[in-house]
Amino acid sequence: MESTSIVYQNFWTAALNYWRDRDKRSWIIVCPASIGDTWGVCALAQAFRDTHGEPLTIVIKDSQQAIAQMFPEVFDRIIVWEDARLVRFCQRLIGQGAFAIDEPIIAHQHWHGLGRFTEPLVELLRYPGRGGLRLADHFRLVLHLGWDSQMSQPEIPKDWYLEAESYAKTVGIEPNNSVILLPDSNTNPILPESFWEDLTTELNIQGKKVFTNMAGSSSGPRVVPFKGSHPISLTVKLGIPLVELAGRFISMSNGFSSMLLSSSVKAEHTILIHDFPAAHRFPGPGFPIRDPVAWQSFAFSGFKDGNFNEFVVNSEKIGKELIQHIGVNNPASMLKL
Repeated sequence: MESTSIVYQNFWTAALNYWRDRDKRSWIIVCPASIGDTWGVCALAQAFRDTHGEPLTIVIKDSQQAIAQMFPEVFDRIIVWEDARLVRFCQRLIGQGAFAIDEPIIAHQHWHGLGRFTEPLVELLRYPGRGGLRLADHFRLVLHLGWDSQMSQPEIPKDWYLEAESYAKTVGIEPNNSVILLPDSNTNPILPESFWEDLTTELNIQGKKVFTNMAGSSSGPRVVPFKGSHPISLTVKLGIPLVELAGRFISMSNGFSSMLLSSSVKAEHTILIHDFPAAHRFPGPGFPIRDPVAWQSFAFSGFKDGNFNEFVVNSEKIGKELIQHIGVNNPASMLKL
């Protein structure tokens, strides 16, 4: 029976065979994680080329390939793998390889430093005098970039907007009078269904047409929309154009909201930070989150500077006034850092 190390070496050899350019040496960036992580890497890809040289290959999930396409002329090759296959394969590559041309670089903290980069170093920013690393800095660290390296803005193809307009008519979006709810997250616990239903009711009272994003999370799609709302399926490709057509989105802190905000989307936004109880602070990555605000606030991501409409929601203390304030983006209840 082969030892574990030999099996993992076989996977590394397979990775080289799958992803290396047979005609010329190239850098290989691999993105097996969530939307927000892949977005951060792609936004830094031009800085990577400027720092380390070219050509540059990206290996990306099928569901996320549109992210790479939003940064045209940055990648010389885009290699697309089925989502689950890429995740399973990369799990066998932890601790292998080196930062070098022609070597696959898994562009996520979990694959480096014995996985300890995954611990929420961003929380240090909440400790007086301690400093800390914002999420964008995690990617700069993994990609060997300077701390001042800039994140690029995406370019959305015109035909994507035309496709979004056609789909918007199909599902009944009322331009600039619709609200799209994005209630799911891969790494944070989600808020109760009752919260979203009450929020939908409040938005309906305001005369807004409300949509529930049915895409769901890595656990699977949603089955039914929230009562009083309509179903819509946001893909990475059409997410930005559809949100701009709707006029507003309300989202959990998740990768999709990071993509939307980083892209300077032309729509009103609201981000919800789940202040989940300490006993439940073990989201997807499996390490304890001590500070949900530092972990979830877009202000700590480093993807973009500015003021953001963020509300901290404790599922055990949701009241009517908070629902109303979220419905109109009332600054009285917004997070103040």
